Amino acid sequence: MLRIAICDDENSICNQLEEILDMLEKEFSKKLQIDIFYSGEELSSHLSKDNYYDIIFLDIELKEMNGVEVGQVIRDKMLNETTQIVYISGKETYAMELFKVRPLDFIIKPFSYEKIQKVLETALRIIQKDEKVFQYKIGHTKYNLPIRDIIYFESRNREVIIHTVNGTEVFYGRLKDIYEYLNKLKFIQIHKSYLVNYNYIVKLEYHQVTMSNNVVLPISQANRKKTRELQLELERDRI
Repeated sequence: MLRIAICDDENSICNQLEEILDMLEKEFSKKLQIDIFYSGEELSSHLSKDNYYDIIFLDIELKEMNGVEVGQVIRDKMLNETTQIVYISGKETYAMELFKVRPLDFIIKPFSYEKIQKVLETALRIIQKDEKVFQYKIGHTKYNLPIRDIIYFESRNREVIIHTVNGTEVFYGRLKDIYEYLNKLKFIQIHKSYLVNYNYIVKLEYHQVTMSNNVVLPISQANRKKTRELQLELERDRI
């Protein structure tokens, strides 16, 4: 399933885009979950409650909190680099500020079926290319969980709790083994009991981190230097 948000203060534009996406759902044989927002504040509030979208169609000329500001919140505050942002506008020119948000595309209103089709095709190609899964086992059943949905792992005795954007999962395992598999995928072990996804860190301090779901986790003294070094390394990769 592909999770898509449309954010525009014009009801007719939201309806037009939703209708096109409904048609493309059949063409691509891909289930689409579409949510509509009529202001930047409404979308930002929803995202701050640990909701995730694969693609956001985002109007630039929103009142109060405009599309560029919403994009900056997504990229810089939420540290979300995986959501594909597609800006929509009634103007053919746009500011240099958009480059800081690293959007997938920029489309002009009113948009055509062919243009949305091309944008969705490109987004799907990027998402599927980057799609990696974490596999775990409960009993005799194996499960695959998209890594981009994992906020952090928590170890309790012999159990591991996976905290995701959709809830929690519990299985028997060792955090050490999980870290060996995920340490090259922006996961940081901040404590013997916590392995966190860097993409979901909202605030990183010397002694603790705040995750996107508002949970505050401690950084053990033994892991503080290493955590800081990994943060600097990952920040360099983003430049």
